[in-house]
Formats: sequence, structure tokens, C-alpha cells
Amino acid sequence: MERGITDDPTYVIKHMGRLVHDEKGYGRFAGSTTGVHFVLTVEQECQKVLNLSGGFPESCYRAFLVESLPGRDFLGTTPYDDHDMIRQYLTYPAAHYNQQADMFMQKWEPFCLVLVRKQLLADIQDLMNALYDPEGQSTLDYSTMLIVLMILNIQESFPTSPAQPSGQSANCIERLSLAHALIDKVVSLGNIRSLQALALFALFNQLSGRCLTLTTINGMMVRLSQSLGLHRHARRFKMGVGEVELRKRLWWWVYVFDRFTSVLHGIPPLINDVDVDNDLPIDCHLHDLEATELSHPLPGERTGVFVFLQYVSLGKKLSRILNLLYTTTQRRDGARKITELDRDLRVWNQNLKAHGIVFDIGDSGSQNLAGNTGRPYQSATLWLQLMSNMTMNLIHRPGLSFDDTSPEFGICLRACLNSGTAVLSLVESLQIPRWLRNLSLVGPATIFQSSLIHIYSHLKFGMSKPDGLPSPDASMSVVSKAISLLTADVQSSVINQTPENFYCQSLNEIIETLQSLISSLPVVAQSFLETEPVINEDDPTTDTFDEQAWGGNALDALNYMTASDWMGSGSSTFMDFMDLGGS
Repeated sequence: MERGITDDPTYVIKHMGRLVHDEKGYGRFAGSTTGVHFVLTVEQECQKVLNLSGGFPESCYRAFLVESLPGRDFLGTTPYDDHDMIRQYLTYPAAHYNQQADMFMQKWEPFCLVLVRKQLLADIQDLMNALYDPEGQSTLDYSTMLIVLMILNIQESFPTSPAQPSGQSANCIERLSLAHALIDKVVSLGNIRSLQALALFALFNQLSGRCLTLTTINGMMVRLSQSLGLHRHARRFKMGVGEVELRKRLWWWVYVFDRFTSVLHGIPPLINDVDVDNDLPIDCHLHDLEATELSHPLPGERTGVFVFLQYVSLGKKLSRILNLLYTTTQRRDGARKITELDRDLRVWNQNLKAHGIVFDIGDSGSQNLAGNTGRPYQSATLWLQLMSNMTMNLIHRPGLSFDDTSPEFGICLRACLNSGTAVLSLVESLQIPRWLRNLSLVGPATIFQSSLIHIYSHLKFGMSKPDGLPSPDASMSVVSKAISLLTADVQSSVINQTPENFYCQSLNEIIETLQSLISSLPVVAQSFLETEPVINEDDPTTDTFDEQAWGGNALDALNYMTASDWMGSGSSTFMDFMDLGGS
């Protein structure tokens, strides 16, 4: 591409991260993938169009940090070296835990295929023998213990059927307390079994929406997996085919988890792609680590491994998106990068249809999967549909920082509207459980921002609705849908926490913000019919956005907000920094 086009400041990506307060009042970095810059952009559009002199509450910027369940501070401490204490958590014979392990591997294979049946059942038997040793002298395998505890918690707390009730019982919380007490011991062992245990612990926290815990676990898993050489191709190591396959599965699960954590918090991933040369897992059945050959599925048979491989493919696409659109320095040529990434994701989506996984990214009409709830791996297929729409949104949201008169701005806005609406429609129409939403990055922040994009489009264009943008009535319906989903989340969370807690307070503030904005949109539409809109003290818009109720800019306490002056600048550099990206 010619240098003049590449250097066009119209297509420089101009988003940035901010610091926000977490529940304890600490400043946490919220990178651009969290949507913090997008929310700030909408706030500034409100200030310009609605004469809003205040700002959104901080909850709107830190929604990715809120947790619907009590955090680690609510857990007690359990001594991990007391056999009598530990026996209180594992009172059934080994056959019961073997059955739970089989059920877990059958139901959760697409989400976390890091266990091997024969070795796991043998480890469980050894653990129970040591735990109930009459002499009490046997050494306990803390990794196997953590695996069993997490299998029990996941099976109990997160049923795969939406019709089954979900939640965390007192027994679950007690097992989680013991699990936290075991972590340091498990990490110190530093072997494959330790990594398997950490993976299940990470999965439980991911399903629970414990976002702050994920960054710590991710660091443990990445470094442990690298120290075991999992990021390198096994051809240089003397290992059997079963062990090689397990190592590949473990590595790519950790890889995707690293990308998930990076996107969720807007922080750099820990794994560098140039350091990885391991192959993808093979679509096969792996029941014995010592197997000399692998068992492959029959032609046309879909396995959990196949679904997981699609998620790995999405994880690799997320990695490319982060590298091209969300780095500090490589900000030029944004339009070309977005077009290329969009095409790549749509090709992946089209290829899925050949395997019977049929959906269209950004389709919020008739839900292709709604009538097929009895199909195998249905939850995993919904997972892919949610994640693909989330990925499309991540591709196009940087384009909202382009010049709003450029064609690419409109293309990106429509893509964000479509993917956000599709996510909300899926969550509402199929009553997707919260654990699956957590696994798909569809937390309160996503629900809020998926509706906020509709408000932004009407603030931006008013009555001069470009082709492809929804009508005001359609947008009102989407925002109302988001409010209903957030309200339901608050109501269900009161069971586990008090109404005054951080989660409920944050969501209530977000709901109130959306309600205030939605009530203003007809006023906005009317104002665009006038040649010279005049806003005075009697204008209902200013009553809706009372400065005392909204307060000043919520990010001022931790950030120099004048650094955003470049957003309207035509400068060819980003905040006077040299663009080091050549791509």
C-alpha cells in the first residue's frame, strides 16, 4: 500500500486505556478491549449533543470488574495438611468420584479437555487410599485433590441445561475455601498434574465470573506450562503419542485462557506467538496417556475436541486482533487491518457451516440454534456463536475512533450494532445461563455496551439515519432488553449477596444510566429537526441529565483526562509518539 494512504490520519486508531477503581478502591488498568474508551466516547457525545456537563458514573467504566459471587475475602481458611479436616470434604467412596469425573469429562470436554480418564481414575483411587490410610502416614496428592474438588464444584454449580437451577451451595463454598488453601502447594509441585489442577481451578473461576482471580491464575499457568516446555513442538522430546496429545491440549487451553484474560481486562497477553511452535490438538479420543495409537472419530462424527479446536481458532484470531488493533504503537492503517480481520472471521464462520454449525455473525433475527436444543454440544455451539459476535465487535470498535465522515466509520458502526444486538438477542431469547455468558465474555460490561452503541448511533446521526442503522424504535427495544437482563442479574445476585454490595450497586447505576439515556433519545431526534437547536434551563434534556446526580468525570481521580484532546485532532501521530508499527 502506498505510504500516503497508510499514513492517512483518518484511519489512525485513537483509543487508549484508563485506570478505574475496583471494589477495594485500588486503581486497575482498563485497556481498550474493556470498552472503557468507547464508553468515554459516548459520554463526550452526550456532553456535546445533550448539553451534559457531568459524566457517567464510574460503574459504567469498570463493569468488567464486578463479580456476582462473593470473592476470596468471603472464604475461610482451611489447613491443607490435616487429614481429618480434608476427609470432611471427601466422604464418599472412590466409585462416586469416578462417576463424577466421567460425567464431567463427557459434559465439559469442549470447554476444558485437559484430563485423561484412565490416569485420573487411578489418581482418584490413590488419593482416597492415602486419605483413609488407617495409619495416617500416606502422602496426599494435592493436585488430584484440587482436581476432584473442582470437578464437584463445577458439576454442582453449573448445570449445562438452562432448565436446571444453578448456584453455589455452602458445600461448594467450603470446597472452594479448601481449594484456595491448596493452590500454593499445587503450584510448588510444578508438574503436568499441577497444571491440570490449575486449569480446572481456572475454569471454575471463569465460569463463576471471578474476573480479578483470572489474572493471577493465568500467570501461574502460563509460566508453569512454559517451564514444562508445552509451548514447543514435541518432535524434539522422547514421548509417547498419548503424552504428546495431552501436552498439546493443555498448552492450547492455557493459550486461549491467556487471550481471554487479556481481552477481559485490556492487558497485554503473557504468551508471545513468536515463541510458540506446538501443533494444534488432533480430533481424537484420548482415554489412556500410555496409548501407543490414537482413536479417531468416525467420518461425520462431531466430538468435543472438534468444538474446542474452533475455540482455539477463535483464540488465535483474538491474538491477531490484539496485535494489529490494540497495541500502544501500531495504530496506522486501521481501515485495512479491520477489513482484513473481518474477512478472516467471516471465512471461519462460513467454514463452520460445512460441519453443521450454522449461524451468521451479527444475525439478530431468527436464532438459528433456538430450535436445536437437543443437539450434541449445544452449549459449546452457543459458546462459539457468542464468542464470534464478541470477536467481531472487537474488530470493528477501534474504527469508531476514525473520522466520522469516513465510509469506514459507518461500516464499523453498523458491524458493532449488529454484533451487539445479536449477543443481546441470543442471551435473552435462549435464556443463556450466566456461566456460559461468563465463558463467552458476555458480562455486565458487554450487555451495557451492546445497548450503548445504539444510543451512540442516534446521538451521532439523529434523524439523518444512514442506511443500515436501526430505527429509534428498534434501538429502544434493544436498550430495554439490556435493562431487563441487567435487572434480572441484580435480582438473582441478591440471593448470594446483600443488595448494597459492589455488584448490585454497580449494576443499578448502569441501569439508571441507560434509563436516563433512553428517555432522552426522542428529545435528541426532535432536536435534529430544528435548524438551530437551543438548549435552555427549561429543556427536559437538562432535567434528565442533572449535573448533581451525575457528578463530574468519574475517571478524573486516576487519570489526566486532557490526554484525550487528540481524539479530535488531525495529527498524523498519536499524542506525539512515533508510530513504530510497520504493519
